[in-house]
Amino acid sequence: MNCRASGCFVAAAGLLLCSETNAWAQAAPPDLTKISLEDLMNIKVTSVSRKEQTLSTTGAAIFVIAQDDIQRSGAANIPDVLRMAPGVDVARINANSWAISIRGFNSRYSNKVLVLIDGRVIYSPAFSGVYWDQIDVPLEDIERIEVIRGPGGTAWGANAVNGVINIITMTSKATQGGLIVAGAGSQETGELLQYGGKTGSVGTYRAFTKYGNTDSSLSPSGAAAADGWHSFHGGFRFDLQPSARDKVMIQGDVFSAAEGQNVTAVLPASLPAVATFNDPITVDSQDIQVRWTHTLEAGSETSLNVYYNRFNRLDQGVDEIAKSLDIDFQHHFAVNSRNDVVWGLGYRVTSDLLTSGYNISWSPAQRTDSLYSAFVQDEITITDTTRFTLGTKLEHNAYTGFEYEPSAQFVWVPGARQTIWLSAAQAIRQPSRQDTDILFDEAVVPLGGASFGVVEVTGNKNLQAEQLRDYEAGYRAQLAKRLSLGIAAFRSYYRGLETSEPGESYLVDGPGPPHLVIPYNLIGLAHARTYGGEAYGTWNVNSRWRLSPGFSLAEVHLIQSPSTTPVPVAAPEHQFQLRSALGLRSNLDFDAALYFVGRVDQEQVPAYTRLDMQLRWRLRKSLEFSVTGQNLLAARHAEFGPTQDGVNNMLIRRSVLGKITWRY
Repeated sequence: MNCRASGCFVAAAGLLLCSETNAWAQAAPPDLTKISLEDLMNIKVTSVSRKEQTLSTTGAAIFVIAQDDIQRSGAANIPDVLRMAPGVDVARINANSWAISIRGFNSRYSNKVLVLIDGRVIYSPAFSGVYWDQIDVPLEDIERIEVIRGPGGTAWGANAVNGVINIITMTSKATQGGLIVAGAGSQETGELLQYGGKTGSVGTYRAFTKYGNTDSSLSPSGAAAADGWHSFHGGFRFDLQPSARDKVMIQGDVFSAAEGQNVTAVLPASLPAVATFNDPITVDSQDIQVRWTHTLEAGSETSLNVYYNRFNRLDQGVDEIAKSLDIDFQHHFAVNSRNDVVWGLGYRVTSDLLTSGYNISWSPAQRTDSLYSAFVQDEITITDTTRFTLGTKLEHNAYTGFEYEPSAQFVWVPGARQTIWLSAAQAIRQPSRQDTDILFDEAVVPLGGASFGVVEVTGNKNLQAEQLRDYEAGYRAQLAKRLSLGIAAFRSYYRGLETSEPGESYLVDGPGPPHLVIPYNLIGLAHARTYGGEAYGTWNVNSRWRLSPGFSLAEVHLIQSPSTTPVPVAAPEHQFQLRSALGLRSNLDFDAALYFVGRVDQEQVPAYTRLDMQLRWRLRKSLEFSVTGQNLLAARHAEFGPTQDGVNNMLIRRSVLGKITWRY
């Protein structure tokens, strides 16, 4: 722990412990060990059909991470929170980047998982992936995270192939008063200052500022890496109710970060040089979102959501400047007693400018694309215990033109405590700038003597969308007063997976000495079949102790030409977890989580077991102190291999973090 962090932490601790304040405006999360399993089965979710449903009656494999789960995990970031969802593969590459996927196909930019924050899509238009270091929502403001395992294209569109992660934040009404969080540890330090109040008689607000600092990890040789980072995040949210039928939400963020990473890259200007060096990353982003919800006289509901985002990211020498505007309209109404319909229209325009990097260039460097969409979904009540849902998403994108993503769900509720569901769906992963416009010098190949060749990967402007056809079945039940169970099984068929096909080599005079160019062109010729499932349960051992086990299996069988480069399907075949939430006393909790992650053959990452523990002490209603240990079973371990774009993986270290939370 550095002196600055230690000093801040001690000062904050002294201030909070000496405070005589007894007010407690911002509510602490509920204690889920005191909530019945029946209440948990009836948690409201919105991500499956873009309308409010109870968890027990949804026709999809959905897992909800509640605010209390987040607090009990001791996690310092959203990727670590996602580890508790069965079927989700979370692998930390270095101190500031992660590979996160669902049911296989993991990579730094996992382009088959769609990530949302309050229903707005978060992804890079250049890569169709997620920069997880830029998702810095304060954990204390998250109401829940809904994780759908399986396609969600009918509701959310392209790239919701293997799953959807929707991070839903609390309203500002739920975060009234002040909040100060100060933490310091062996690798992490951070502070959060937040205050919420009222805006006259029609609404509420909150505003926050957040700072975080993460030390560098270790290289495979054991030396300190240069991948540490620090970030600043400021934001606000207003929730207004100008009339009995209208609600308005306005929120915005400003984020900046300075980071580092270790990369290995071909240097075209100095061929045949291939260098390994520390690469700086800088990020600046701004966004604003406005959502208006209106209830009509007949009880139906409309919503209009407008989101604007701009960010500038320097990464591997590429300066990416991206802007996006997203407009989404939705209408939810009942046609009659049997048909409940949701439909909507959407428009998104993205514009970006990508400069050339160390070994990457783009043609064209600047591009503006539009996406038009419409969707409709009808939930049909067949009997009191059975429902059938049909729907489809229609999209027109700038890369492949018209696409459609239909789905069907059947839900049978034979009793108040059981649900059986079946689903079938089609989803697509549309190409991105990286697929169509990139020129990437991937490697230098010695050819004998002084001769050498450069492996050059070229995008394909005629690339078609990757397609998935998925079939699933699931069962949820409250088996006893203290025991619940959820099971899901899937069988999936992928077509048109992107591969790199070799072309005919040719000689060039430069740049650098004369050499052979070994071209590989991106094309979608691979297919895959996957199957597997997830199981998780909740056992309230007694009124103070809850155990939550989980298990997932994902088998991927790839079909592609031996001459092509392997499709990134990296994922452990098996994962197991066991979480324990124990109330030692009314104000003292001891929580632990054990994770087993199987070997990832494609990345040559051995299996590992991770143990996290947290002791949380509520000194009084408004003041809380916690100590968290992560990765306690080993001093260091790898979770992922080097990425395809040349970022080298680092070792994840054992760590400890102390944190004080004061609500006033």
